[in-house]
Amino acid sequence: MANIYHQVLIQADRHTVFEAVTTQKGLSGWWVADCKVLPEVGFVNEFMVAGHGSNKMKVLVLQPDTFVEWECVNDNDDWTGTHLTFALSDKGDFTCLDFKHIGYPAEDEVYATCNFHWARHLTMLKNLCETGIAQLDQEQERREVKAVHEGKA
Repeated sequence: MANIYHQVLIQADRHTVFEAVTTQKGLSGWWVADCKVLPEVGFVNEFMVAGHGSNKMKVLVLQPDTFVEWECVNDNDDWTGTHLTFALSDKGDFTCLDFKHIGYPAEDEVYATCNFHWARHLTMLKNLCETGIAQLDQEQERREVKAVHEGKA
């Protein structure tokens, strides 16, 4: 099993970051624009991936301004059964986000691609929380998803 772990310091309060990782408005500003999200334990958030299916994330834990955990409940892909966590704490004047995507079957091409893109999207999350401006470029995301699914660089 392989895990992704990123730590991001964000110059915003924990509530702002928590909202960005638990609400439709927040998640559509840095991860996936086309999504159905409710910050409710048991709800299955759905993130439509630019014409290539969707990622379904069941909300397992919601601890306000502190911790979020999802389980990927896709039908059958490398993300199925993996867990995503967002742990928030204070570090000086910053909110410290410890993000983990746990349980990849192997450190392969899918893992490497996802690791890079999580870092890229977490940078967008940081910028969204610090500026209040949505960071997601939907057309760029469509092009990148298409390239990955077609096997192009």
